[in-house]
Amino acid sequence: MRALLLTAPRQVAIRELARLRPAAGECEVAVTAAGICGSDLSGFLGRSRHRTPPLVMGHELVGRSPDGRRVVVNPLIGCGKCAACLSDAQNLCSDFRLLGMDGTSGCHAEFVAVPVSHVYEIPDHLTDARAVLTEPLANIVHLFRIAAPPPDFRLGIVGGGTMGSLALLMARRMGAREILVEDVNEARLEALRQMGATIAVSAGEGRRFAGQGLDLVLDACGTSEARQQAFDLCRPGGMVILLGMGHPRSEIDFAASIRKEHRVVMSFAYTPADFECALKLLMDGEIDLSPWTAEMPLEEGQKAFEQMTSSPGATLRMVLRVG
Repeated sequence: MRALLLTAPRQVAIRELARLRPAAGECEVAVTAAGICGSDLSGFLGRSRHRTPPLVMGHELVGRSPDGRRVVVNPLIGCGKCAACLSDAQNLCSDFRLLGMDGTSGCHAEFVAVPVSHVYEIPDHLTDARAVLTEPLANIVHLFRIAAPPPDFRLGIVGGGTMGSLALLMARRMGAREILVEDVNEARLEALRQMGATIAVSAGEGRRFAGQGLDLVLDACGTSEARQQAFDLCRPGGMVILLGMGHPRSEIDFAASIRKEHRVVMSFAYTPADFECALKLLMDGEIDLSPWTAEMPLEEGQKAFEQMTSSPGATLRMVLRVG
């Protein structure tokens, strides 16, 4: 099968690889389209210890099941036996697998083998560009479910990439009163304004508009600077949600946040219920990033990764056309 292989930092190339034989309880899905996640970009840049060459990356996919149905796949696979899995918190499984990570072959290839229980049929009206958002949107569904923001909340988002933009769209749907977004890319900031951000400003400028602080602030970036900025934007008694994993460690001014009695929530991945909720939102047309989505054939994977890491412009999603 054709596959886009990470061969070295900043290098991916088309290779012919053997198709993986499905194990018991699995089926083979023929991939038609695959998204490039921010974690894949970290792997491409050589910054992810979970994505090292040689590896087929990718975990966001649309494809066809063996009987020809259009499907999306939940790529997070728990062990199925631990307390977390048995309580439907597979994202907290200590032995989970994710496509395209830690040696598990991903979906930047013609075929993947996945558990049958992780395959969801989708209708023809749901385009590939929208369906491939199911996995990233599931992260946002999970985040807001555990944060449980009050009605009419004021939201801050640090980092306006895929996760930040999906959080913006989700917050608007939930009735957020104001949404402030910070990013370093002016073209992306303009896109966020078009999506309905109340204020979209360059990184570090949000405090001029936040007043006494915002009710809920999301760090969708994960750098040390972004994490501190999220705390700085949060009002006394407000909540900071840490989602981004750009840096494994950060130094935070905790003394200032203790005095403000900030509540801190950390959000990781999603449960099957979150994934199903995200898929329903997309099928119902509630969430759409199509105007800011670009597509390239799998053979142009190197070009796609270079664009998204060096000059994405207003492109918030890059989809590789596989089959």
